[in-house]
Amino acid sequence: MGIEQYGISFLFDDETVSVSVLPKTNAKDKVLQTLKPLTVPRQIVSGGTTETLPKRNAKTQSTTNESFSLSDISVSPVLSQPLVSEEYEVDRKTLARLMVNVTRNFAGNIDDWQFSVSDSLDDLILRCTNRLIIKGNVDYIEVLQDDAHLRLILKRFIANRSTVYLIPIRPVIELRCRNRKLYHILLSFIKSLPYGGLFPKYESRIDWLWEFLFEDVENYRDNKKIMKNHSTTFYVRYKTFLEGYEIRDWKALLDKYRPRKPVYKQIKELLQKAETIDFQVPFQLSDRDGYDCMFEHWESFLVVDRTDSAFSNGYIQMLNDCSNDYDIISTYQHTIAEDGNIEPFDEGIPYRLNRLEEFISDLNELLNEL
Repeated sequence: MGIEQYGISFLFDDETVSVSVLPKTNAKDKVLQTLKPLTVPRQIVSGGTTETLPKRNAKTQSTTNESFSLSDISVSPVLSQPLVSEEYEVDRKTLARLMVNVTRNFAGNIDDWQFSVSDSLDDLILRCTNRLIIKGNVDYIEVLQDDAHLRLILKRFIANRSTVYLIPIRPVIELRCRNRKLYHILLSFIKSLPYGGLFPKYESRIDWLWEFLFEDVENYRDNKKIMKNHSTTFYVRYKTFLEGYEIRDWKALLDKYRPRKPVYKQIKELLQKAETIDFQVPFQLSDRDGYDCMFEHWESFLVVDRTDSAFSNGYIQMLNDCSNDYDIISTYQHTIAEDGNIEPFDEGIPYRLNRLEEFISDLNELLNEL
């Protein structure tokens, strides 16, 4: 059986709490028995409604999942109508125990919590969820279950990101005759970066864009001014060369490099900071709901021919079109919680992401000065 994904949505109807995702079951687990009985009054709050997650897009090559999730819980949530199909079953006791452990881990001691004997696991999960939102700084929770294994994906909002960070390669190639040492340093450095664009990686979006540009170029074939600097001209001329270029030890070359011009000195100073930059941090970012989003945050870093080229503009337009249908701006970090393994959030991700964005922006500016 493939992985089945479940979640929980919440709803208040006037003063009535509708609970139906989990059945009324007395908690007999030893961990749950540490919670003493006491009737807990329910207050009127406003809760959001969870939408069913779409199936993962075929580009991810993952198993198709039935899914929904804990979401829209910026205010105190309450359980709502079930979204789980009757053909699937969640291990309710395991889920409740995992929620208790996760709450203790991220939101502090809860041993003073008390419930009445008539309360169910629903009440426990509800209270854990509230606590994670209020004190654990958790904004979104996905519940995944395979045959006998339950896992939570906890997501925390970082920031809104709406900038595409471009790294132009054409100014570097033009250094080949003027400054061969810097040419090899920069070309080796840029090609070693884990981002897509002119260098073949693993994204179909780039392949589709090049196909579109080559089809579109027929409209400009008679316009020599446009065709002179069109991205397809650059692609045809340098594709084989860029793919075959062997990366050199740019760090060793940089140590021996003695620049004279101010811009060359600035480039060396910037590259000397590269070892302190986490170029992998975009791969640790998440969308709020990425199952059919067709976007990953590492795709906002791109190697291009020029920053004002047809390739660059086409790519940005594709992302703008994508943002019309999906939230690709909101950025989350995530962590995993499962039985025996609750990983903490990496608190340094926002700082490292900010430093990377500043580094690429500075590099872009300096390359355009060459």
